[in-house]
Order: sequence, then structure tokens, then C-alpha cells
Amino acid sequence: MKRLLYIVLLLMFGGVAMQAIGGKQPRSSEADMALYNYFYMEGEKQNALGNFDAAMALLGEATRIYPEGSAAQYSLAKMYLLLNRTDTALLMLKGVAESDTTHFWYNLGYANTAIHAQQYAEAERIFKRLILNHPDHPEIYNSLAMLYSRQKMYKMALACYDSVETYMGNSPELVGNRIGLYDLLGDTATAIAMAEELVKGQEDNVYYLLYLSDVYRHYGLNSQMYNSLLKVQQEAPEEPLVYMQLASYYLLEKDTTAFYNQYDLLLNNENIPCEDKFNALETFANEATRFTSDSVIIDYYRKLVDLYPYEYAPRNSYALMLIYTHRLDEACQQLTTIAEQSDKNGQIWEQIMSICVDLGKYAEAVDAGKKAIEAGRKECSTYIYLSNALLIDKQYDQAEQYAQTALDSICTATQRHERSYLYGILAEVYSGKGVLEKCYQCYDSALVYNSNNAMVLNNYAYKLATNGGDLYKAESMSSKSLNLEPDNTTYIDTYAWILFKMNSYSLARIYIEKALDKLSDGEEGSAEYYEHYGDILIMQGETDKAIEQWQKALERAPERTLLKQKIEQKQYIEE
Repeated sequence: MKRLLYIVLLLMFGGVAMQAIGGKQPRSSEADMALYNYFYMEGEKQNALGNFDAAMALLGEATRIYPEGSAAQYSLAKMYLLLNRTDTALLMLKGVAESDTTHFWYNLGYANTAIHAQQYAEAERIFKRLILNHPDHPEIYNSLAMLYSRQKMYKMALACYDSVETYMGNSPELVGNRIGLYDLLGDTATAIAMAEELVKGQEDNVYYLLYLSDVYRHYGLNSQMYNSLLKVQQEAPEEPLVYMQLASYYLLEKDTTAFYNQYDLLLNNENIPCEDKFNALETFANEATRFTSDSVIIDYYRKLVDLYPYEYAPRNSYALMLIYTHRLDEACQQLTTIAEQSDKNGQIWEQIMSICVDLGKYAEAVDAGKKAIEAGRKECSTYIYLSNALLIDKQYDQAEQYAQTALDSICTATQRHERSYLYGILAEVYSGKGVLEKCYQCYDSALVYNSNNAMVLNNYAYKLATNGGDLYKAESMSSKSLNLEPDNTTYIDTYAWILFKMNSYSLARIYIEKALDKLSDGEEGSAEYYEHYGDILIMQGETDKAIEQWQKALERAPERTLLKQKIEQKQYIEE
């Protein structure tokens, strides 16, 4: 609508312009300027609002009315640059710059665009003109120096930096630019002398001294670096960078004891804020990981947490490192402390819930999930974790309640994968309650939202095979889950079990043996695999081998009375 409005405006004012030009009464120059100013100001306004089409149309009309209007052309050229129409922008900027050779911004914009177009000679010409007209703008010298550096004209670039120093004085940044050029010229001695000259008269400036020590390090002058850092540490014992750079020096000297000592001194210095210590430990972790264990790094984070028990950042990083190193129990404790110290931290409670599920602590997972929701964390993921934990803990009614709430009012229609997972949980809930009809209905709903949900396909297939359902449908779904995740031992076992139910014992044996070959030590559900293997073997007449597999299953699941009966009776018994 806005775009249409401005097209109408253009037609209206364009009509006025054409009437004035073609009519008997010529329009005055004041009228031209009034229209030009109107379109130019409106164009700038629309540009600021992000309405680029309208802005370009308005600025283009301003340029048509008054071609000599540099302001509109300059703004229009910048918009052409955004559209990657560099040639058009360059031509316009050249006209603007040449119409006013003393205008700082017009000429600077043209010079920078010429660099972008790799017209270096033209850019150099304009920079020199800018210097002539604006000698008190050191940034022009800096731009010209960068242009010379790009063309490997290093001595000319150095001359530009000399001019910058005349106007702005010396600085670490300026010295750094020069040192980079002297490096390229192979003049190390001059580079070092420049850094040392910078520090003269600035001996009480900690950052200048630290800069000098960095230069010494860059050139491998370790003893000079060390002496410079010791001086800084005496002058400013509360400066964390000194400890960090000294620690780096000791690493160069392969003295890890002294390296650790610097970080110990930093942590124990009461005058250094927690934030600085925390940032220093981030550097410590990056450096120490090359030669020490995760345990040592974690110990340093633990020290910082002990010093500042109510600071969020150190404890959170500590918890993340614990998760990374699979120390989930302690990570859970740290995250719980963080969550309890915050009024609203639903995301942390959700993280705790997921860790507790991984640890098999389902009661704690349920508690954390409820706290997450109470803290305002109402995401699909929260309800999925919580309802799944309740399902595993066999709290079927509550699992159903939370899963259904998520489907009714939390997960949107577009969150199809999440809805599929929730229907899968509901299916397991109804299976646990013994309501198979509803179980199958929920599985079907889950597959409507995600037909490639491998977990649902596998579980649905297994339920059908175990409860006397359609074996051909079960085989088809199980096969699809295996195609999606061919190395999943649970899915391989399911396929073997369905083949067993279809009396295809030889093929079932191939798959169950494949599952057992892939089985990792202590993998959950392994008792069922061995039992299924025994069931298949007994059907093939291999009684001794079958009993051997059932015994393995019984060792892993001693509560299964049916297994004992199979072993005692030496035969397969239907559940």
C-alpha cells in the first residue's frame, strides 16, 4: 500500500512537472528547488524507514527534476552500492565528487568505491585531493596507507602513517600498523625500536608496557618480554593481563608449574574482580588443554565457584564443562544451584530434567520438569521431556495429562515432529495401561505428523508382533525403521522378533546375531535380545545353545520368571 501511495505521488508531481515544462508558463527555479527538496527529504525519510523501493523512486525523481542536486545523487549512489550495482554507483559518485572537489564526504565516498572497484590509481588521486583540502583529517592518511599496502607499496604507506602521527600522536594501534609494514620489509630492528620509543615517557601506562611485551614476544625476545612483564606486575598487581601474559611466557619456557602459579595468584588476588578472573580462566582453559587433563581445568573453575558462589557465569561454565566431560551428577548439582538462585530459570530446570533422564533418575527428572513449567518454561521440549520421564517412571495418568496438554495448547500445528513424538508417548502410555486400541490410534496419529519417525515405527511394529496384530504391517514398519537407522540394535532385534513370529527362523537368526554383534557392554534391553536369540534357537532344535542364551538373559534380568520356566522346561513358552 505504501509503495502504491508513492507511485501515485510521483505521478501527481510528475504531472505537475510535465505541465510546467510543456505549458505556456515556465516554472520558476524556486519551484524546481521546492520539488527537489521535497522528493529528496521524503526519499531520505523512506530510506531510514527501510522502504528502499519508495526511497529509490523518490530520490530518482529528485535527480530528474534537478540533475545538479548532489545530495540526492549521493544518497542514490549509496543505494546502488547496496544492490551491488558498483559501476552505476561509481559513475554517479564521480559526478558528485567532481562537482564539488572540496566536499569531504562526497570525495571520500567516491575514493572508497573506487577501491572497491579496484581502480586504485583513481582512489589515490582522490585521497591526495582530500589531503590537500582537508589536511587535518588523519583518517584520510590512514586510508591512503591501506591503499598503498594493498598494492605492496610499503614505504609510501609508512610515509602516510608518519603524517597520521603528526596530527594524532603515536599510539599502539599506529605502531602496530607500522610494525606490520616493517615485518613485510624485513626490518625487525626498526619495528622493535618503534615499540620501545612508544613506551618512553609512558612507563606508568600499563597497557603500553603490555603492548611492548607483546612485541618482544612476537620477535622471540623472551627475556625482554619477561622483564617488561615483571615491571608491570610490580606497578599494577591488580591487572589480570599481566598474570595471563606471564603465564604464557612460562609456557614458552616449558615451565608448567610457574604457569599454574600465575593463575593461582590471579584467582587469589582480592583486588581483581570476578569477571576478570572468569575471562582469564577462559584463556587458561584454551592454553592448558594442550598439555593437561580436563580434571585440572575443571578444578580451577571449581576454585572460582568456591570464591564467588553467587556468580552465575563461573558456575554455568563449570556445569557445562562437567557435562562435556560426562560428569553428569555433579553437573546436575551445579545447575540446580543456579536454578535455585534465580527467580525464573525454566530453561535451566529443563536442562536438569534432561540430564536426570540420562542418569535414569526419573523422579528427579519429573520434579525438575514441573519446576521448569512453574518458572514459565512452556515449550514443546519441556512437555516432551516431562511426559517421557513420567512414562518411564510408570506414572501413566500424569504422563498422559502433560502430553495431551502439550498437544492441545503448547505445540503448534507446524511443530509436526514434536507432535509426532508426543503421540508416540501417548501410545506408550495407553500400552502401559493395557488399552491397545487407543495405543494403535496414537501411533497412527504420530505417523501422520511424521511418517519417518523411526522410534514410532519400531515400537508400533513390536507391539503388533507381540500382541497378535498384523505381522505383515509390522514387518513393513520395522523394515522402514531399519532403513532409517540401520545400526540401531533395538530396531534390528525388533525385526528379528517379527520374523520369528512369522516362523522365518533362519532369517530371524541372522538379524538377532547381527544385533548381538553390535551390542555394547551393559546396553539397556540386552536381556531381551538374548531371550529372543534363545527362542529362535529352540525353534531350530538347538536346545543347549538356546538354554545358554536364556541363562545370559536371566543373569541380566533375574526377575523374569518366564525365563526360569523356559530353562526348566527346555522349551519356548508364549507370553
